[in-house]
Amino acid sequence: MSLKLRIIIFIIGLIGLVSIRYFENVLFYDPLINFYNSNFQNSGFPDLNVWLYSLNLGFRFMLNSILSLVLIWVTFKNKSFIKFSILLYCILFIGGLVLFWGFTIDIQPENYMILFYIRRFLIHPILVIILIPAFYFQKLNKK
Repeated sequence: MSLKLRIIIFIIGLIGLVSIRYFENVLFYDPLINFYNSNFQNSGFPDLNVWLYSLNLGFRFMLNSILSLVLIWVTFKNKSFIKFSILLYCILFIGGLVLFWGFTIDIQPENYMILFYIRRFLIHPILVIILIPAFYFQKLNKK
């Protein structure tokens, strides 16, 4: 794969990640967006269809993960990096979703921020920001 093609694919991947964030209100069921944009500490938790929300979290996480894996692949072209990333994404998704469910069962105002950060981890491509520099550092140390 030529360098030009890799750069084009990388840019398309970044545009895809930005598009998911930009069109989040249209693409996904997320009543927590408005909740966390308001004065949420002094308001009641919104009605949340946990199963529908979980499906939307999973779908959004999957889209972000696929695009992140594309970015990692075109950056390093290393199968072991991709295998490790897939394993890490799966483990962290399951753990994050279990934590999310646990906190939504009996949500208390003191747990709003914990739920906010769990949700943020699940809906934003944070891992790719960590993995690309980590893999780069590992690649430098192998030389």
